[in-house]
Amino acid sequence: MNTLRRFAGYMRPHLGYIVATLISTGLFVIFSSAAYWLSASFLSALFSGGLSTPEQTSSLNDLLKHWTAVLLVRDDPTQTLIRAAVMIVIAFFGKNLFSYLQLWFVSFVEQRVIKEIRDQLLGHLLRQDLAFFQLEHRGHLISTVLNDVEQLNLALNKSFTKMIRDPINALLLLVLLFAVSWKLTLAALVIVPAVGWTVQFLARKIKQHAAGVQELLARLTGQLQETISGIRIVKAFTNEPFEVGRFQQFTASHYRSSLGRERLRRLVIPLNEVVGVLIISSILYVGGELVLVKGSINSEDFLRFLVLLFALLTPLLSLTNLLANIRVAEASGDRVFRLLDTIPQIPRASKPVAVHGVETGFRFENVGFRYADDTPEVLSSIDLEIKAGERLAIVGKSGSGKSTLINLLPRFFDPTAGRITLDGTDIRELDVEGLRGLFGIVTQQVILFHDTIAANIAYGAPDTEHERIVEAARFAQADEFISALHEGYDTVVGEQGFLFSGGQRQRISIARAILRNPKIVILDEATSALDPESESAVSKALDHLTSGRTVITVTHRIASAATADRIVLLDEGRIIDIGTHKQLLKRNALYKDLAARQQLGISPTVSGEKTA
Repeated sequence: MNTLRRFAGYMRPHLGYIVATLISTGLFVIFSSAAYWLSASFLSALFSGGLSTPEQTSSLNDLLKHWTAVLLVRDDPTQTLIRAAVMIVIAFFGKNLFSYLQLWFVSFVEQRVIKEIRDQLLGHLLRQDLAFFQLEHRGHLISTVLNDVEQLNLALNKSFTKMIRDPINALLLLVLLFAVSWKLTLAALVIVPAVGWTVQFLARKIKQHAAGVQELLARLTGQLQETISGIRIVKAFTNEPFEVGRFQQFTASHYRSSLGRERLRRLVIPLNEVVGVLIISSILYVGGELVLVKGSINSEDFLRFLVLLFALLTPLLSLTNLLANIRVAEASGDRVFRLLDTIPQIPRASKPVAVHGVETGFRFENVGFRYADDTPEVLSSIDLEIKAGERLAIVGKSGSGKSTLINLLPRFFDPTAGRITLDGTDIRELDVEGLRGLFGIVTQQVILFHDTIAANIAYGAPDTEHERIVEAARFAQADEFISALHEGYDTVVGEQGFLFSGGQRQRISIARAILRNPKIVILDEATSALDPESESAVSKALDHLTSGRTVITVTHRIASAATADRIVLLDEGRIIDIGTHKQLLKRNALYKDLAARQQLGISPTVSGEKTA
């Protein structure tokens, strides 16, 4: 019910279409009941040669029979049958017309709700901090946004139609049945508890299978996404058969779970129908005895009762299948609303302080950080001042905490101890968007989107004039190779920019940073993966990007840090020294050892640093 209540909130803005659905549903029920009542009258007229006209209308049954006779009966039996046939056609046409209109209105709401939930879900996910995406499996997130929302919406909108139409339809048919014979109707109502118990049992099993199916689908999506993302490695290691085999294991598990769920879902209606037919057969026997032996009900009323009773089976069986649909929706809704209820770990200030620039700089005050309560500290007792306009380098072996340190500045993470200030104000009190707007970040791993070069350069500022995009590319040493392309700046870069070399991708990302015109530039191993020729071109681009700005260079290469105003030497999450290149060479043994090893071509790295 919680899932239904929350889902109803998404339908409320479409009240006009829901009202239209209700009106269509009401007319559908009226025409449907009329169609079955008239069908019974037609059969009675056909087999008995006419319709009885009650002399008194003391009961609802007599009143309905009276008006039916007024509508259909003519002196000529043939004319009576013709009128009955025409009225049946009109009734069934009206029934199906309003059934279609009802489904059309519901379909509009259905597609709008799918869009709105997906939009909200993605927006909510993008507001989460980086730690959330490190803990959550990407395949699960993708599957929830695409598959679970679809299942939730389909199941509940099918249920929405049935919850409105079928109870009203069943209620009106029950009224007509009671009007014809209340004794037979009470006997027929044995169908409801018998069918209900069966469906309740199956529904619990269906929910279990539905939850398993969605979980397996999430894992399947994740496996597919990882395989396609790592296709270069897959092919380099000729590991296609292994990946196919692993994927087949997931699809086999998904197949078994899906088949189990569908077997149960498909069993609901036929099982209910068997139970219903058994009970109706008993009603036929009891009714036949009332007609032939006791004479307490005439043949016309018994025939009408049978037609209406069989008509009642359709909404009743549909309502029993409703519970199965709700169970499927509940399984998907649990996953969707769990994500929507996730609270970002980076809190926003209730009255954030606007950020207009950098006057004095940043200060780390006894900062510590760990990724989770049960993990060791990555940073400990960090005291550091980053002055506005200076060029600062952060060096150390892999695993020393370099990338983690700079990820705290734009609040990708918050310190677990101490605080960081900008111009004397704790950055947790600042407007997050304004704070992050100060930074231009260039990393070793370049992220390009499957869009045009121009769109990638203007990412975050889609209305940028083309001339500014070209100017940024020119400063980034990228205009020459872009202009040589057949479609120039309208060239689609492909998945992760696979059409271009590492140096070309890096220069496109630098053009993106130049266009942003940041106050602070962070270079996180920006040239460490490039060949000498590409590094030379990228370095020229970086010279323009960093000119007149605060620059923070994160690197394990001493040569990249040598020209910095100050160098921060990190080791095992602690600052062990700060100084110029010459000062550290003279007084710090670790720094001197790192420099010597790199001159000899020996890598100083060790594994272990966790980066965002």
